[in-house]
Amino acid sequence: MTTERQVTSFEVLGTFSGRGSAPARLVGPGPGGSERLYVNYFYHQSTDLVAYHPDGTTFDVWTSDEGGAWAMAVSPQGNLYLGTFHQGHVLKLDVEAGVLTDLGQAVPGDTFVWSYAVGADGLIYGGTSINAHLFSIDPVTDHITDLGRVDDAECYLRVLVAGPDGWIYGSVGCGRMDLIAYHPATGTLCHLLPAALRAEGFPSLFLGCDGQVYGICRETAYLLADGELLPVPGAPPPMERTTWADGTPAVEAPGYPGSSMVLHRVGDGPDGKIYATSIQPEYLFQYDPATGACTNLGLIPGAEAYSFLNAYGKLFIASYTGSTLQIYDPARPFHPGTARDPEPPDAERGCNPANYGSIAPNQQRPYDMALGADGRIYLASVAGYGFLRGVIAWYDPETDGIDFVPNPLGEESLTALCPLPDGPLIVASALLGGGVAVPKTDARLFTWDPRARAVIGEPTVPVPGEVEIGNLTLGGDGLLYGSAVQQLFVADPATLRVLARGRSPLSHVRRAGMLTLEDGRVIALCGPYATFLRYRDGALDIDIFAECEKWPWVGKAVVDGYLYAASGMELLRVKVPG
Repeated sequence: MTTERQVTSFEVLGTFSGRGSAPARLVGPGPGGSERLYVNYFYHQSTDLVAYHPDGTTFDVWTSDEGGAWAMAVSPQGNLYLGTFHQGHVLKLDVEAGVLTDLGQAVPGDTFVWSYAVGADGLIYGGTSINAHLFSIDPVTDHITDLGRVDDAECYLRVLVAGPDGWIYGSVGCGRMDLIAYHPATGTLCHLLPAALRAEGFPSLFLGCDGQVYGICRETAYLLADGELLPVPGAPPPMERTTWADGTPAVEAPGYPGSSMVLHRVGDGPDGKIYATSIQPEYLFQYDPATGACTNLGLIPGAEAYSFLNAYGKLFIASYTGSTLQIYDPARPFHPGTARDPEPPDAERGCNPANYGSIAPNQQRPYDMALGADGRIYLASVAGYGFLRGVIAWYDPETDGIDFVPNPLGEESLTALCPLPDGPLIVASALLGGGVAVPKTDARLFTWDPRARAVIGEPTVPVPGEVEIGNLTLGGDGLLYGSAVQQLFVADPATLRVLARGRSPLSHVRRAGMLTLEDGRVIALCGPYATFLRYRDGALDIDIFAECEKWPWVGKAVVDGYLYAASGMELLRVKVPG
């Protein structure tokens, strides 16, 4: 049941700028026989290709709306080719003309182009996901040819390397890793890794500084030559791609300012300020409600935060990749670490944010984080690439340590959690593939006892037909509220029995899009609307109180009566009605 009151609008507070992540870079030809350092900066829905001149100060910029680019190669004709992600397009920079052209999607349906290799035949070969296709580009005509899947089960053809023997070698994963060899002249495709070595993840593959192709699988090095795999005692360093012709390192000029960054999470800090992080790389941003200042504090280790929590006078930050945990103290100077998983594990505990690294092995995305009744900080994590089983992890402030248990329901990831006042946690479990194709199954709820480390009662399916539960929160009425894609539900936390269901207006409720106010009211961001949820007269009442033209997509921060959220690059807020 949806009701409406006087609807107000969100106000835009500002944006935050920085340099995007740079997944691809190389030194290549510039106009008139010169050199350039080409760096691709990713801004989620767009990319900047920047060409730095050897003088260390001058640069040129081309912008494309096709997302970022992992793949970059120079054709024998001296032009630059990029392969994008989110759309899987091929971009061509005509170096002499200075024109960037979109050649279209490389393989219909495949959204990532991961790697390029220039073959001895003059063609550029590319690898994709989500269907692990190999394709070629003829740089004379720019015609693209789909050469088909290299593996019927795996999703990723992640790295390609051209060997001096004329073969094209590839790294495949991530459910069962493999190394493949493709012979362009004959079309022969060889699978090189023995079945016993095909574990989860990706094998390493690279061109060595000696010009030969090497792979590393499960700590064993291999030489790849003549379409075969030969164990070797060790591999040399990779071939360097970012040095000028005179051998000096090519560095990025300081003048390129970057662009506005897409915000991925928003939360409130213990200092009354609003914090946000960006998507790849992970900048920590701060907004001061008293002055309106938007400040980029700087980079922290990680790609993007999935969870924020204000507790113990600190800001807890849980991030992709590796499901890492960092703890920021706003009362101390900002002094971040640099490693996503420090070695030894306590090497960056003295940084600010203090860097605790991965919360558990083989994890990737910490979707949710909450303070338990026992004082521990609990996290729900989605498994890493090639794996299915997530974990419940926790940080114990008394020991300053982290521990975890694998999902007690088995080979599923964990997507949300809600602590109960008497100690147990309600946890959401879903079969989400970490880069692995999985069948669609219903998401489940279960109750977990942290003391016994055991499930209480039987799991339940709150919304049949929905594959993921994105949010859980306990309302002031003592009931459990949640969202499963576009479905909303309210349940009895003692039995997990669903009392009512409703449908979010227009669109789904995104992760980190539901929270409980201090007065017990429940807020959910439903498409373009901010809503109150309330169980009343046997039904779920959805009461719209604010609207945003640009659709707020994350927001779990309320300070001084304002709800803060983000939409794309913009930080937003709206007054919460009394």
